[in-house]
Amino acid sequence: MSGETVVYKNDMNLVPLRKFNNTEVNLFFTLCNKLKDKGNLTVNVPFEELKELSNYYSHDKKLFIQDLEKFYDKVFSLTYREETENVIRKFILFTKVEIYKDKEYVAIGVNPDLEHIINSLTSNFTKFELKEMTHLKSTYSKHMFRILKQYKHTGYMKIKIDDFRERLDIPNSYRMTNINQKVLAPIIKELGFIFNNLNINKIKAKKGRKIEWLEFIFDAEKRIHNKRQPQMANIDKSRQYISREKTPRWLEERTYEKQIKNEYDPQLEKERKAFLKQLQLDWED
Repeated sequence: MSGETVVYKNDMNLVPLRKFNNTEVNLFFTLCNKLKDKGNLTVNVPFEELKELSNYYSHDKKLFIQDLEKFYDKVFSLTYREETENVIRKFILFTKVEIYKDKEYVAIGVNPDLEHIINSLTSNFTKFELKEMTHLKSTYSKHMFRILKQYKHTGYMKIKIDDFRERLDIPNSYRMTNINQKVLAPIIKELGFIFNNLNINKIKAKKGRKIEWLEFIFDAEKRIHNKRQPQMANIDKSRQYISREKTPRWLEERTYEKQIKNEYDPQLEKERKAFLKQLQLDWED
């Protein structure tokens, strides 16, 4: 069962897994993996396979069933949102969940209206190794892992602090010092081994001292050209890989000195230097 991969449409990264604990996040993406390219069919997953793939922590069958039931209660509270120019739609992702205690398997079905999220994806998708995610200890690291995988070919992501709080389901009571210690520190510690040269830059609002943005920077992965690539031969090369986050010039060149003078931002440079000094204070073991 090694080499299992999770693939889904990028939009699912916008769905906060509210109140999901570590085990429940693992179960959720394990089931997404099992439903991959199965259309709207119901999929049966044996207990032992589900435990192994989700890196479940106990051999106690009764406890596992209790955890499954708690997990499914949360799954049915999840909503997926789509918006067009004229219509806003909301759906639940899973429509059927059955736990067969005696035969020891789980039956699960995806909403037919949403099967396109995890089926036959060719563009604008997030893909990662299931084992990499399930072996992370921090729930915040798990959430950030899948989000950063969306930007693995640019090595750059910038997000507003309020959106960051929502997507990682960070308690409203957390101040920035709490986020440093309980959210960013585990992310740096665990994901630094997966995303090379991972750094997080805090950007303050133009007025005041409040942090407004977080900037995630790491070494981009090289694209692997697959068999589908020749089908795009007639498309303008500059449009083949359009990302929501454009890789900035300083990141592509890996040096600040090469920047064109009129593009140099002294405030941003100052904040980057301050951030590097802060790392040892805020994120030290």
